[in-house]
Amino acid sequence: MSGGGDPYEGPEEEDPLSLSPQAEEVLFSLETPADVMSAVSSVMVEMREALELGVLPPSGRPLPGVPGAYVSAMPRGLGLIEFHETATGKGERGFYLARVIRIDDYPAEF
Repeated sequence: MSGGGDPYEGPEEEDPLSLSPQAEEVLFSLETPADVMSAVSSVMVEMREALELGVLPPSGRPLPGVPGAYVSAMPRGLGLIEFHETATGKGERGFYLARVIRIDDYPAEF
């Protein structure tokens, strides 16, 4: 997660923001629409800012029944992002971006 304009400059395994394989697939797929990519990036920026301040992202809401798990709405109503509080190898606070749930992945009658 430390390449391509990301402000984190340390070793990959110590990055406080880590991505699940599903989140990486969404972010790095050529099939992901630009508006979804932009929305996910916006939430990731919010997560990095929250880590710097030692707080939860303002859009994060607890995921009932899953301790340490939260969901954030993507801008423009494009879906949700599930993330979990974690720690780096050095014990510093971090977030694990677990899932990107795109609204267009579900039928209209859902």
